[in-house]
Amino acid sequence: MSSEKMKILEMIQEGKLTAAEGMDLLKAIEEGNSHKEASQISENMFIKKDILSGGERFFRVRVVGEKTLKVNVNVPLSLIHSASKLVVYAMSFIPADKRAELEMKGLDLHDIDVEGLARIIEESLDGKIVDVEVADPVEGRIKVEVYVD
Repeated sequence: MSSEKMKILEMIQEGKLTAAEGMDLLKAIEEGNSHKEASQISENMFIKKDILSGGERFFRVRVVGEKTLKVNVNVPLSLIHSASKLVVYAMSFIPADKRAELEMKGLDLHDIDVEGLARIIEESLDGKIVDVEVADPVEGRIKVEVYVD
């Protein structure tokens, strides 16, 4: 497989391209377009994505096995921030008896600063947060990555 095709597949895996955008690039390469033309298509897609997303940063989780991509989650940081506000509001609807039960188990919902956690993720974290590799007897090597970019 050519290095251009591998790069496109890596970009899809990393969430930098959608599957449809990757297919367009692969078709351009297969139809004999030059590397320069394929690069221009790719660059135009990135420019379009940056304009649409406003340069949005993402919280990403990847679990990759030797054989397949297991998990590929991309969450915009702005969504995490908005969801944190919703979680704080939703916690007020937990019945008092269930709150008391959680407190008896050592979990006081008032002590959880969901918005603060979202703020830390959004403002402070950049790059890899978790990078773990394990050897599974059935699946082979599995790599877990959690990062913000």
